[in-house]
Amino acid sequence: MDISEAMGLIVGLIGTGIAIYQWAVINESKKRKNELQYILAGINASAIQKQTAWQNQISLLQQPKTPEEWRIAQLCVRARDDVTEIGNLTSALEGTIDTENSAIVSMMDKHKKIVEKAKELHESAGIPQKLESQENVPEKP
Repeated sequence: MDISEAMGLIVGLIGTGIAIYQWAVINESKKRKNELQYILAGINASAIQKQTAWQNQISLLQQPKTPEEWRIAQLCVRARDDVTEIGNLTSALEGTIDTENSAIVSMMDKHKKIVEKAKELHESAGIPQKLESQENVPEKP
């Protein structure tokens, strides 16, 4: 084997090594990208749940009459708006990671399927459907 053949073999081995390394880096970055998307989707889901909880608290408030009641109402609305902003930011960040695939949409689709499956199971068992948010909620005085 002369020097040019040896150099060609070395260059070929180096090129193969680089291609394998690039494949591994790309493959690992795709995994990490999905992990980051699902972390942001989880934060988004939590923010949406907190937004709903704050909205429920706001709906239970009486019409504010005193400065203290106004302050409490403003704090509740501010808390709701803050978690809404967190939800919007996580949605925007998650969308920039992969514009073609959304972990938030995927999680919502999965949740929808779970809710539909639970509804089917309740119906097949003859269990009446009742909205939990309407149970045990005292009427406003």
